[in-house]
Amino acid sequence: MKEKLVSYLVCPDCKQSLSLSIVEADGQEIEQGELLCPSCTKSYPIVRGIPRFVSTDAYVKNFSFQWNTHRTTQVDSIAGHSESCKTFQTKTGLTDSELKDKLVLDVGVGTGRFMEVANSLGAEVIGIDLSYAVDAAYLNMGRRVGIHVVQADVFRLPFRSDTFDAIYSIGVLHHTPDTRKAFACLPPLLKQGGTIAIWVYVDAGLYSQRLDRVRALTTRIPQFSLYVMCWLLVPFFRTMRHVPGIKYLAMLVPVSDQGRGLTWDVLDTFDAYSPRYQWKHKEPEVIGWFNGASLKEIQVLSFPVSVRGRKSHA
Repeated sequence: MKEKLVSYLVCPDCKQSLSLSIVEADGQEIEQGELLCPSCTKSYPIVRGIPRFVSTDAYVKNFSFQWNTHRTTQVDSIAGHSESCKTFQTKTGLTDSELKDKLVLDVGVGTGRFMEVANSLGAEVIGIDLSYAVDAAYLNMGRRVGIHVVQADVFRLPFRSDTFDAIYSIGVLHHTPDTRKAFACLPPLLKQGGTIAIWVYVDAGLYSQRLDRVRALTTRIPQFSLYVMCWLLVPFFRTMRHVPGIKYLAMLVPVSDQGRGLTWDVLDTFDAYSPRYQWKHKEPEVIGWFNGASLKEIQVLSFPVSVRGRKSHA
C-alpha cells in the first residue's frame, strides 16, 4: 500500500478520514500496519500490502481460490496476449481522454487484469474486491506507480461521495446478492461529469436456463472437487459437441470453448459453475438502473449487457 492511498480512504461506516500506523514498509510500499478511525475508533489492518476493510471473503470464496490459482492466466503483460485490453475496450468504451490523469475505481479487481489496462492509459486506479483475489492483484500490479489494491465490500465501500472521475465493473456485480443494489452504491462515488461503465451477464434465454440447471448441482460441490471436474469435463464435452447424434446432449452442460486454450476454458467453466450468486439481466432492466441513478448520456455498447453513463454537472 502506498501512503498516498490514505488520502482517498475513509471509514466505511462513519466516512471520516483515517490515520495511518506503519508497522513494516518496503520502500514506498507499506506492507503491514493499521488504518485508524478517530471518530468511531474502529481499526482496519494492512496485511501483505493491502488495506482490509472486511474480515472474510464471505460468499466469494470460489473467487479467492480461482484467481489465486489462475493469477496470471488472463493478465496481458504476464501471459503475453491482449485479451484483457480488447475486453476492456469492448465492455466499457472508456477512452484515453476519460482515463488519462484521472482517478478511477475498478470494482471487482480480480487479478488486476483490467486495472493494468486503465493504468497503461494514464489512470490512477484503485481496485477493490471482496475476495482474496486482492492478493493476486497486489502480486501482479500492486507495486506499480498509480495502482492501489483494497479488500472491501461493494455494499460498504471506504470512499466518500464525489471521489472518482470514472468507475468500471466488468463481470462482477451479478455475483453479489443483489446486482441492482450493488450498482446503486457506485454512482454517488462519481465526481460531477464522471463516467461509470458496467458489464453484467445477459439473460440469454434457453442457454441461461441450461446453465442454471447445472449450477443447481455444481454450487453444492466443494470448490476444489469442482475445479478438478472442470479439467476432466471441459475437454469431454467439447469433444462431444463434434460427434454426430450426441452433440445436442453436450449442449445440456455448457462449457467454455473460446479458442484460447484449455487452461482458459477450464478457468471460464469453473467461473460459470462455482459462484454462489450469478444473476442474469436484460438491457432495459440495466438501463433502468442508470436512469434511476439520474445518469445522463446513457449508452448501450455492442457486447450485451454493457452499459455506460455520465453523472451530470450540478
